Amino acid sequence: MTIRDELFAYAEDIGADTIGVCSAEAFEALVPNRQKPSTTVQNMKSMIVFARHMLAGALTHDSQPYQGMNSHLAAFEIDELSHKIARWLEDRGALAVPVPNEAVFTDIDKKPAGSLDFKWVAEAAGIGTVGLDLNLLTPDHGPRVYLGVVMTDRKIEPTAPLERDLCPGMSCGRCAVICPTQAVPTEAPLADGVRDYRYLQKKRCSFGASRIGARSLIMNLRAAAAAPHDIDTDAAIDSLYVRDFWQSLNSKAGAFAACFECWYICPIGKKDFKPMYRAPTRKNDLPKGSVEHIKEDGVHRVIHRGPPEERRHEYERDRELANILNIDAIPRQ
Repeated sequence: MTIRDELFAYAEDIGADTIGVCSAEAFEALVPNRQKPSTTVQNMKSMIVFARHMLAGALTHDSQPYQGMNSHLAAFEIDELSHKIARWLEDRGALAVPVPNEAVFTDIDKKPAGSLDFKWVAEAAGIGTVGLDLNLLTPDHGPRVYLGVVMTDRKIEPTAPLERDLCPGMSCGRCAVICPTQAVPTEAPLADGVRDYRYLQKKRCSFGASRIGARSLIMNLRAAAAAPHDIDTDAAIDSLYVRDFWQSLNSKAGAFAACFECWYICPIGKKDFKPMYRAPTRKNDLPKGSVEHIKEDGVHRVIHRGPPEERRHEYERDRELANILNIDAIPRQ
């Protein structure tokens, strides 16, 4: 049994759903910026990437507290797995370092804000493929996974990338149709494949996915400071915005993501998509016939629809605070 076989067996035994290996040298050739592993840690030969799925039951309803808790529990599992895998390698004479899961730009050609964008490592290692909305899709759980990466100076045989893209791109288009902030492309040349046009407007996405995050908090504070009237402190404290911000800060390691629309509706995932869609709530996300495709002038378009009406207020949480305090609403561009 090779060290890769032993490592994979150990990782799966402690809870990893799937695991792969990418050559650090090969990955560096893909990323012409600070995403290169060598800019952070020298002499690393292999990048081990693994996934842990979010419980499908947590995605069968629209309760943000339930989803948030389960989301962050899965993320905490990744941190624990990273440390255990690194320790397993070092117990066998290697050097190993878990990579922190920091924020990065979604376009690998731009200067990143963090140390590594895990989805590109995962695609290179064959864990899955990156889809239209720049989520990593895995065969068993679609985009509904969290990723961890451990770098080591031990040379481990890489795993091969998947032979075909899991995401059908614009011919599906469900994530583009439902995205609350229209951050996912809704049109592309008919002749192009998904790798030619997959993209995400990260700033727009942040207004939906991090609507109680640092950006909206700072902008609300600026608006409140500039207001010509006294601020109702009790109303602010009692608002759902401040409640969720406080809970995220204290119980979820400061992570504020709270939009799962593109996770709900992605049909990729052999193990979780069909069970998840047995729930009545999920059946209302995109009713039959609500994804409209237009193919003309060499362009494939889908018509943006947004989430169901009853969920749209969730993506105005920061504006709800502005209304409560009678201050200017946050611009969305």
